[in-house]
Amino acid sequence: LLLFTAIPKFYSHNGYFTGALVTQALGVPFSSDELWPYVFVPNVAFVLLSMGMFAFVYESPQFIMEKEGDKEKARRALAAYHGVTVDDASVEAELRICEDGARKKNGKDKNGCAIQTEHDSITIIFMPWKAQDATSQVVRQAAWLGVMVKIAYVFTGARCLRAFSTYVLYDLGGWSFDGALYGSFITSLLRLPFTLIPVFLVDQLGRRPLMISSTAISLLSLVTMIIAIDLGPSFKVITLIGLSVLLLITACGIGSVSRFYAAELVPRSLLISSVSILTMFEALTKIAVEFAWYPIANIIGAQSLLMFAIPTVIFLGIMWAFCPETSKRTVNEVLNEVAMRKNLKVSFPM
Repeated sequence: LLLFTAIPKFYSHNGYFTGALVTQALGVPFSSDELWPYVFVPNVAFVLLSMGMFAFVYESPQFIMEKEGDKEKARRALAAYHGVTVDDASVEAELRICEDGARKKNGKDKNGCAIQTEHDSITIIFMPWKAQDATSQVVRQAAWLGVMVKIAYVFTGARCLRAFSTYVLYDLGGWSFDGALYGSFITSLLRLPFTLIPVFLVDQLGRRPLMISSTAISLLSLVTMIIAIDLGPSFKVITLIGLSVLLLITACGIGSVSRFYAAELVPRSLLISSVSILTMFEALTKIAVEFAWYPIANIIGAQSLLMFAIPTVIFLGIMWAFCPETSKRTVNEVLNEVAMRKNLKVSFPM
């Protein structure tokens, strides 16, 4: 499970941070009144380079098998992705997986999903008054728990305060502009190795302990920043420590786990028609929080962080009470635990 879910997710998360760090590093020399209008010029070169590289990237082998049915083209794509020859044994094994996936997608394998539901996913997730059977109740709770964990990460403030870290240190914390600028950059630099920590801990410690402990520490960091900012610039080092701890602990905790936790709660095949709606719900929450905080912070200062601290207390309680452990367990085992907690007489095949 670690190999096929956790590591790829963490490395994609790591790649995201690397790109953000490069952008920030290149932006530092442009942070003057004269050069600020050109701050996005370095990014143009990266965009053009990316477009050039993507032009030579093969289409997804799974997509090729589903839409074109061209086995040889899919084989060449797999060989290119793995950097091996087309007759390599690993390519043949991956190709069989793609073929199985294509059969299920096209409805040729009627037993593709072991979990049978009475309603479609939209009814299950958004119309609880209609989908009241035990299976629907379990799937609905598991699906919303996955969304809740992602939203809980948003309300730790890590995403928002990372974007406004210079503002937090300079305008609220009392640091000099250069001190705030480089303090923000160093914290971003430290986030990169911190994203690798869960790769080694996620199966040893489990998803649930990582989420709960990192959220609790995030809450303490927010409270620390509120107090330090209210006490004035003489406590600016405490503000920096609080901000750094918040950004670093979420990078190796709930920020990383939230990216794949939902997929370990409910089979994606059950939610395929409602995934876009759930994703939109999450995205709107991110936008609302990030656009709302800055104007509020300009008016009330440190107390604006209560906008993150209070919801974090609520989400921490929900995670403690309802979020199951998914490490080293199948999706059906997790759903059976959810059913047991709800005292529902339903069992999912192991």
